[in-house]
Amino acid sequence: MLTFNDFKMIKTKTLYIVLVVLFYILPFKVKAQVELNYINATIVNKAGVGLEGVNILASKSKNRAVTNAEGLFRIYVQDQDILVITRLGYERAVIYVKNGTLANETIELKQWGVIDGEEDTNIALGSMPFERITGSVERITGEELNDFPTAFTREALAGRLSGLETFYNNGSPVSEVFGNSIRGQGVGQLIVDGVPSNDIVLTPAEVDDIVIAKDYGSSFMYGALGATGAMIVNSKHGLPGGRLFRFKSRTGVRTPTFLPNTMNAQNYARAYNQALINDGLMPIYTQEDIDNYANGNHPIKNPNNDYYDDLVNGIATYSHLTGDFSGGNETVQYFSHLGYYTTNGIESVGDGRKLTRLRINNNVQINLKNSGKVSVGVGGSFNRRNEPRTNANSAFNTMYNYPANALPYKINDTIFGRTQEFRTNLLADLAHSAVMEDERRDAFARIGLDLDLDEVTEGLSVNGLVGMYTLNVLSSFLDLRPHFAEPVFTENNDGTYDVGFREYRPGKIAFNFNKLGDRVDRSQFVQANLHYDRNFNENHKVIADFFYTNQKITGSQLEQNTIYRNLGVRVNYLLNNKYVLEGKLLNAPIRQLTQDERKKINYDAGVAWLLHKESFLKNADWLDFLKLRGNFGVQTRAVSQFFISENRYGGGGAGTFGVFPKPNAGAGGSNRAFTASSLVRPKQEYLSIGLDFQMFKSKVNGQINYFNIRNYDQITLPTDLYALIPSNYTPLVNYEDARRRGVDFGMSFNNKIGEFAYKIGVNAMYNVSYNTLSNNVTYPEGEEQRNVMGSQGGLIRGLKASGIFQDEAEIASAPTQLFGEVKPGDIRYVDFNNDGVIDEKDIHEIGKSPRVSIGFNYMMQYKNWSFSIHGDGVLGGSYVEQLNWNRGINDYTNDLANSWPVSNSLPRLTTLSNPNNYRTSSFWLKDAGYFNVRSIMVAYSLPQNLLKNLGMKEFSFSGSVKNPFIISSNEDRFMPDRDKGYSEHPVLKAFELGIQVSF
Repeated sequence: MLTFNDFKMIKTKTLYIVLVVLFYILPFKVKAQVELNYINATIVNKAGVGLEGVNILASKSKNRAVTNAEGLFRIYVQDQDILVITRLGYERAVIYVKNGTLANETIELKQWGVIDGEEDTNIALGSMPFERITGSVERITGEELNDFPTAFTREALAGRLSGLETFYNNGSPVSEVFGNSIRGQGVGQLIVDGVPSNDIVLTPAEVDDIVIAKDYGSSFMYGALGATGAMIVNSKHGLPGGRLFRFKSRTGVRTPTFLPNTMNAQNYARAYNQALINDGLMPIYTQEDIDNYANGNHPIKNPNNDYYDDLVNGIATYSHLTGDFSGGNETVQYFSHLGYYTTNGIESVGDGRKLTRLRINNNVQINLKNSGKVSVGVGGSFNRRNEPRTNANSAFNTMYNYPANALPYKINDTIFGRTQEFRTNLLADLAHSAVMEDERRDAFARIGLDLDLDEVTEGLSVNGLVGMYTLNVLSSFLDLRPHFAEPVFTENNDGTYDVGFREYRPGKIAFNFNKLGDRVDRSQFVQANLHYDRNFNENHKVIADFFYTNQKITGSQLEQNTIYRNLGVRVNYLLNNKYVLEGKLLNAPIRQLTQDERKKINYDAGVAWLLHKESFLKNADWLDFLKLRGNFGVQTRAVSQFFISENRYGGGGAGTFGVFPKPNAGAGGSNRAFTASSLVRPKQEYLSIGLDFQMFKSKVNGQINYFNIRNYDQITLPTDLYALIPSNYTPLVNYEDARRRGVDFGMSFNNKIGEFAYKIGVNAMYNVSYNTLSNNVTYPEGEEQRNVMGSQGGLIRGLKASGIFQDEAEIASAPTQLFGEVKPGDIRYVDFNNDGVIDEKDIHEIGKSPRVSIGFNYMMQYKNWSFSIHGDGVLGGSYVEQLNWNRGINDYTNDLANSWPVSNSLPRLTTLSNPNNYRTSSFWLKDAGYFNVRSIMVAYSLPQNLLKNLGMKEFSFSGSVKNPFIISSNEDRFMPDRDKGYSEHPVLKAFELGIQVSF
């Protein structure tokens, strides 16, 4: 049954579609017959090779053509016409026909991923020709991302670009979240059409291109938030050449990539009994109990739950429908995107988890003849989520930790089971308890104005942008309270038993939703730029910008308003078309610090050398482009929230910066206020050196970079430095100093053999941190190997294991281990410092976390078929496997059946804490390397000669799979995120079919 909110969403979607149709689809007019002329031309790639199968549409005459094997085509056009040229693997081009002819009869198409030195590329607060950028940037088009079966742009970037890693933050279908990190530091700024928009849900279908700005040569002008790099997104915009309507429908199913393999009730009872015996205790499960678990005769007294089978059907359905409307003429261009997305959870009981999302994005650009342009954007998304109040991660954490005999789902038809040890009844929580409903509404609006002031001063222009982003989350829940009780069993003389119960909570029926805390966030952004671009002559060219930006963020979850204000200048000078010099100055104050600190200036300097233009390489026919570049700068780092002059008080004698909650006298101690007058701004020092290259007639494109990052004067709470002072009273100080160094590399190779065209891309990053100064304990002489300060980050420190003690004789002959009582079946360690005992002084480096991340991409096209595969992973390194550490009364994995003495793969089972076995040691180290195949897609497009008769521009079918498999030595973990499937909701693999139609 449709609810009122469903009706509102349907009304909104219907009204939007009607408005789009009325606004964009103008009535057909009867026109007089127009005389047509035919033109001949050749379409080539950058290497000058003719391209076969390119589609050409004459916008006004409505005629079509397709290039032959040499790239030639003939088409009938009007005297004043517009050619729209498209081909898979190349960016769409628009060519004007003037007086029935073309300005050039050879048309070059830009291929995805091919370097074009003169092409304007987005960087912080503007754009610049690629050859003049002194930093490391990589660009990818939205069309490239569309071969990944996802509704999330962040996920589609996985494995695509060097230095960029993608993570699974949340695996639940209704709250799926992905994260990205640039060179191990995160992504400081997400910029969408010039406006900071970190919380936006962006789909690949609405993306024109994305530029990853990795270092200060490209992200510096964003200020404190750009210190960790930036992701700069341009959403699609209309092009001259008539209207384009593109609809895409995708539907599929998802199933867990991995679920734990845990013991059933009878095996758990046997294993737990053995653990008790190992501890010198009496077993608690009788053979009768074990038999009843196996035969199911007494499901209340001896339950045998299979949570994954009982509560998870393993299938989540979803669908994603998008519609794009774009077009325009030389004066006005428009683009409108409408996306509708629905998905369900994988639980099989209750109403389950459901998400519905409606996404809208509209862009209009108006060219003011020769004086500039106006751009307007407006849109947002409407999300509605229904799910049990027990979130998906908590539900799967319970499934993993509760043994199969923990509790019966039900005592009788009306009472649900619960015990002192295990208080969560998942059947009740998922199907009969509180239900949560929330609506997430975000909206954005922006208006930009670019004015050409060339008549005032040659090369001068002014750019302005005003943007707003708002997010509202309205949450409510239906507080259904089932009847909970613990079963109590009374044995009768004949061996049967009666079932009673111990009350926990009586049931309660609720009919109305209650409101939860609502979230309201607002972000306002203003940017002004005085831009100067002047070529004084062939040898002297200058680009200069003077910037002002102001972003104010307010929200119900913030203890204070956040303001980022930047004022800066950037000057880029090109000498002799070969040498680039660039300088930047920026004031990016931190509001919480003193006025003197707010006045400090950040700086960056960059150089670039266009080597391919040098005379000593003029005969290198194999080299198309080669740029050596480098930049160095110091930038302010963002800090967490605190006030310098206002104070936050707590009732327990604790005091920290802030104003929440309101001051109160409290009970339990005196209140205290801190000041920040001695703090200086935290800073990041960044050195980046790199090469951009293109070779062999544009077939090979890539870059290689070295980066050296230092974060110092970081504001920290030095609890280890002042261990005798309670942490609530420890002042903040500028103390931490850390470095990060590494190399990232990316290269693609594209080629064409007859009708077979393909592109292979590989990328890798080596990344290591160093702890120069940190809030850690410093160990004395003889234990220096334990120190964190002065060593590399990511080192694994522990004991070296040498097997498992088999009997008391081995224990007696070995050095004494001072981690509690040692028994046969416990782990044996090596005396690292040879002092005759094994204690914490023997802790030393036993391994390293992974340092190398990799990505792989393959795309091919043969006639009307296309195929792609993408993946990423890490090489080498180790991690500490804690999966089978002491489980207490929690569930056991099936691997624990092989514990000593069955084998030496795992130490003896125990129900007690065992500090000897369950600590970091080489016994628990495992290979952390893996390769995750993220997506595979196959697509087929109908031939153009058939589409012409059908009145369509494009019709294609696709089949794809996401997260199909992982190459790894560990089968009991989802290696990209090892907690997924255990303590968190599993990541899902997807099988999808899609149709795309354009006309």
